[in-house]
Amino acid sequence: MISLAHAVPQVADAEVPASAVFHRVTNSITSTNTTDNYQVSYHGLGLSHMDSFCHFFADGTMYNGYKVADNVSPDTGCKKDSIMAWKDGIVTRGVLYDIPQLKGVDWIEPGTPITRGDLEAWERKSGVKAGPGDVILLYVGRWKRRAAKGPQAGVVAGYYADVVPWIKEREVAFIGHDFNIDWNPRPGWGPADGIASNPIHQAVLNWMGVNVIENLDLELGVETARRLKRYEFMLTFAPIPVEGGTGSPINPLAVF
Repeated sequence: MISLAHAVPQVADAEVPASAVFHRVTNSITSTNTTDNYQVSYHGLGLSHMDSFCHFFADGTMYNGYKVADNVSPDTGCKKDSIMAWKDGIVTRGVLYDIPQLKGVDWIEPGTPITRGDLEAWERKSGVKAGPGDVILLYVGRWKRRAAKGPQAGVVAGYYADVVPWIKEREVAFIGHDFNIDWNPRPGWGPADGIASNPIHQAVLNWMGVNVIENLDLELGVETARRLKRYEFMLTFAPIPVEGGTGSPINPLAVF
């Protein structure tokens, strides 16, 4: 059994804003025990997490046609499409897409779009193929590169737009990544405050009902998969059941 979560960020850097630094505060230390508080803004590039469907919306509408004005507020969070839909957890098949191995490199450089052709070429090479209910786990070597070269702001090797119909055809339940799922930068894709700001998020969360797990640490999983020459395994994870939540930190476990 292997954890696919990265250690929580302790300091701010080019990929981790101050709000995403995980704060643990010890409340008190008595003669018999101690307690603490946790605080973090987990969306973004720093923390392993999953989204809920109310995290993204367009034209005032969320997944399944729910109106944002009727269902999202500072007091209640998300009345519909919240993280509570997954409170009982997920157990399914994870399928690893090892793009550095496909390309013969240690990692994929940030800013590189991962295309449908890349995913299908990996399937031919590995002999595995994602299908209904599976979780796609895209590996680009994000943490290996970061350890060697440091963090880099504003550039992500992620899923390209031509992957969207492929995701629909495969009927997967989640798409995962060791970075943000959207490739970046995206010149020519429109204003940064519109749908073009995160087109893959919009397509899967808002239009297709496919969920997202991001910033996973797949290094040990990839090492194991390469050693065993097995790129599919049981995958399980669950969110913190927060009423109205737009997502949750997670610790996915892979069982080979």
